[in-house]
Amino acid sequence: MKRTVPILALWLMVLSTYAQDAYHTTLQNALQNDYGLPAGAWILNNTEAANLNGDFWWGDISAGNQPATGQPFSQKVRITTNNSGNLQWDAGYGINNARSISSGSACLLAIWLRAEGGDGRVSLFIQNSSTYESEAYLTFSLSSQWTQYLIPFDANRAYAPGGLTIGLHLAWQPQTVEVGGLAALDYGTGLSVDNLPSQIHNDKYGGWEPDAPWRAEAAQRIEQIRKANLTVRVENADGAPIPGASVEVEMLKHEFAFGSAAVSRLFAGNNGHNPTYEAKLLDLDGRGHGFNWVVFENALKWPGWEQNWITPKPQTANAVQWLRGHGIRIRGHNLVWPGWSNLPSDIQANQDDPAYIRNRIFNHIEEITTYPGIAGNIDEWDVLNEITTNRDLENAFRGHPGYPTGREIYAEIFEKLAEVDPNTKTYINDYVTISQGNTGGGAYDLKKQFAQELIDAGVRLDGIGFQGHIGGFPTSLYDVYDILEDFYQTFGAKAKITEYDTDEAVGDELAATYLRDFLTMVFSHPSTDGFLMWGFWDGAHWHGNAPLFYQDWSIKPAGEAFIDLVFNQWWTEESGLTNANGEFGLRGFKGTYRITIDNGSQVLTDTFELRNNMQIVITGNELIAGARDQMAAPSFRVFPNPASDVLHIERAEGTAATVIIYDTAGRQVFRDKMAGGEITVPLRFGKGVFQVVLESAGQRTAKIIVVQ
Repeated sequence: MKRTVPILALWLMVLSTYAQDAYHTTLQNALQNDYGLPAGAWILNNTEAANLNGDFWWGDISAGNQPATGQPFSQKVRITTNNSGNLQWDAGYGINNARSISSGSACLLAIWLRAEGGDGRVSLFIQNSSTYESEAYLTFSLSSQWTQYLIPFDANRAYAPGGLTIGLHLAWQPQTVEVGGLAALDYGTGLSVDNLPSQIHNDKYGGWEPDAPWRAEAAQRIEQIRKANLTVRVENADGAPIPGASVEVEMLKHEFAFGSAAVSRLFAGNNGHNPTYEAKLLDLDGRGHGFNWVVFENALKWPGWEQNWITPKPQTANAVQWLRGHGIRIRGHNLVWPGWSNLPSDIQANQDDPAYIRNRIFNHIEEITTYPGIAGNIDEWDVLNEITTNRDLENAFRGHPGYPTGREIYAEIFEKLAEVDPNTKTYINDYVTISQGNTGGGAYDLKKQFAQELIDAGVRLDGIGFQGHIGGFPTSLYDVYDILEDFYQTFGAKAKITEYDTDEAVGDELAATYLRDFLTMVFSHPSTDGFLMWGFWDGAHWHGNAPLFYQDWSIKPAGEAFIDLVFNQWWTEESGLTNANGEFGLRGFKGTYRITIDNGSQVLTDTFELRNNMQIVITGNELIAGARDQMAAPSFRVFPNPASDVLHIERAEGTAATVIIYDTAGRQVFRDKMAGGEITVPLRFGKGVFQVVLESAGQRTAKIIVVQ
């Protein structure tokens, strides 16, 4: 409901332009004295009374003005959100600018906030009143204590009075929030926004403490799930062990996907070729270590593909082939993004003709997946993108024969892809969980519901994409883990972080600290198989604020953190001599390796994939493909799965084996010998997702179970 402004309030607003109140005077003086700022011009009114009579709210909200005591301001508005919405903007509070703003002006918002009960959650926005384009958007938690926030922003365009809205999205949850001291200053184009103070209290995200217990737990999980044992045995031609042989094992590439969004026009032969950009993709650290996965930011989106947004189709295919030629795997983003603004314009024009839309979708899927140079080179597709908030396509189909909800078209899209490109893995991708720090309700539950509908319809859903556009208040690491764990327990599917970056409100040092922590938590979770940032260089990033490199290619603190983790701490390079049994062993991160052996008469070199525990045997003076012998891992079956009371494990009789069960924190919850062909395990260690490991003759096989 929007509040109307009475005639008396209108007169107060007029009079306020001539009588700046005590709060505004004190705030202006403090900014001048503390930060050396000029006086500035008020963007809103220059009295509390006028601002709190010119504000408005919408949604399931009740609100009213009250006196404020013991604070720098004298009035406040108390806002109660009665119910959570599907989206946070289903209920909110706002106020429009009272004076015009020039394009490029450096502006500063001041606001005081608190939540009754100390458990508030709000999204603060500064946006175009007509287009809703954001100047700033920050989602954060509130305590019961009054806290002042100072938020600088550049005006991206000129605003007439009423053209800019400042406010709060409040439908995250039922809550009562209080607002006071709302004011905004325009310092014009002669001052840089970098010279304005920023006070948003965003450095204490959940799990930030150096001694937080999650760190040791994550390290244990990483050791368990991201590494494998390698034994190298060197023999002479007669099969006798050779002690003292020199063995060097050098990691070349991770099994885990570490990648970035890329721009197709910047590759060799295309219209914007940038050799430095290409070189950095392949060599981030100066030692030849680069990304092993890439996703195109816009070139493969449906309108971008048909309208040649970034590159013509042949050049897009050329970029794909360049990447594949350099051993980089590719995600396709995306086949269908079901909002009118993200689909070709003729789809909306024919929204009353489901047969037309269906044929257009199917023809598009067939064309793009079979296009020369692209066919067979896309490892996985975001088949559907942001279906929780983009529902135009669903609504267009709803109620037509065969489409009671409209979402039945989604299963048909998956089935069409399986028909024309059966080897490509399939994902759904959305921002409504990790990006927003959202752990339940509203769009979060819709994402789970829609995923379950696809599975119930019989489609193959290989993975779930979690966008990682981190706002000005970084998502709690505990929430990141809980979100991944919840989806893993529910669906058992792989997960990828698909679009990682951070808001400009996250300074360089905080961005580095958070990336290190976030990536560690993600790498430690058993469901994840990749982390892709949404651009890595400021010169080719949608907000000019990429994680790794500045515009001049100098490295950012977050870039140093990424390189240290991925190519140092999580990297394996070891060498040594074989023991008396002719063996050299190590535990390395899973991936591609080069091995070099000097057996005393010849130096031999080859490459191999370390995916599970394995043994390599080098006999004589040759090391060729096929000379390696990856020992057969023990096979077994577990049932039932999900289980509740007991778990049965069966295998073919053979050498003695050990059964070990780990929880998702990497803690061992069960261990026993398995002398025969079966064992029954009583399930006394709680509910959740567990890893069952069968170890025999130095080899290990793992399976995931769910205990209900």
